[in-house]
Amino acid sequence: MRDDYDFYPAAFTVTTGRVRLSLISEAKQLTHNFRFTPDAGPAEIVEEIPIVAPGDRDTIEFAVDQPGDHQYECSFHVALGQIGMMTVVPA
Repeated sequence: MRDDYDFYPAAFTVTTGRVRLSLISEAKQLTHNFRFTPDAGPAEIVEEIPIVAPGDRDTIEFAVDQPGDHQYECSFHVALGQIGMMTVVPA
């Protein structure tokens, strides 16, 4: 993430099973977070990164069993379009 309202990449694909996701902030000013949009995927993913200050990083791990699209967002900036998509395909 940077000092704009985009994720880099804005979309990525994983296979079913265990996922390790790292969030790295290249921002100089803006604080962000990362969560899967509630009720926007085939199954809820409750793990989130509650806050990432400029220059920080954090990692979460979780399991996904159902293929499909899972929207994610920065809830601080979702109204400004900071959303992305994780696609899960069968292993």
